Amino acid sequence: MIKWIVSDLDGTLFEGHGETVFDLSPANEAALQAVQNAGIEFSAASGRMIGYGIHLLEKYGFPHIRTAGFNGAVCYDQGQFVVTHALAIRHIRQIVEITRKACPQCTMIQVQGLNSERILANLQDPIAEHYRKECAKLGIGQVMDFTLDQYLDDSQGILAGKLSLTFDSQEACLAARRQLSEQLDHSCFIAQSGERLLEIGSGSAHKGVFIDYLKQTYSLRANEIAVIGDSLNDAEMFAGADHTFAMQSGSPELQRKAGHIVESAADAINWCLDYNVHQA
Repeated sequence: MIKWIVSDLDGTLFEGHGETVFDLSPANEAALQAVQNAGIEFSAASGRMIGYGIHLLEKYGFPHIRTAGFNGAVCYDQGQFVVTHALAIRHIRQIVEITRKACPQCTMIQVQGLNSERILANLQDPIAEHYRKECAKLGIGQVMDFTLDQYLDDSQGILAGKLSLTFDSQEACLAARRQLSEQLDHSCFIAQSGERLLEIGSGSAHKGVFIDYLKQTYSLRANEIAVIGDSLNDAEMFAGADHTFAMQSGSPELQRKAGHIVESAADAINWCLDYNVHQA
């Protein structure tokens, strides 16, 4: 029997959303309600700030709020941060230096703090105003009033959850990933979360950390867990579960690791519900 479903957000549960990412498609909304009716636990594991997973689960009425943010750098369980793996300042400094010297196609560098702070390289960049409006609208996070370089000089006690790099093309993103992987060794976890997006966290952080936490804390076996994702930052999560679903619109590499390819998160959830019915 499947006892727990863990889903990625962007490109997965958020796919086809309405005005905000929390306005899920009707199919995904119905699937979340069906999960609750069936008594299956549900969690989100995302590269986003932890607040997104918390808000989503609260909005859709889940009584137990357990979620992971920043690709497993922070895990949250019922009001407590049970796992934190901050990205070291020295590694951020190294990544920024490499990127500025060797990756001119990088269009944005951003640090996100474990407590949902956004720290941008250029406060005058239009993206800064975009994030200010998003934070105000959703009530999640804040854009800090100092730059990335100022943060590297004085972190002001802010622990980094991840560093995000956006590029002007998929080719540039792949090239940067290769170069950073070679120079950083295993000190950092580098995830490609989209065609032009790299997310870099502590070498101890990945979504598999959250799956391991759930297994150990709630005595779960791999065959009792289902996971849903769309990008390579979901691969470590797939490794810890027997029931794995990759989005048809997502990464071909992840699809090759999945047991099932689905058109929507709702399709994956409904498969799990049917599976349990036949196992009963």
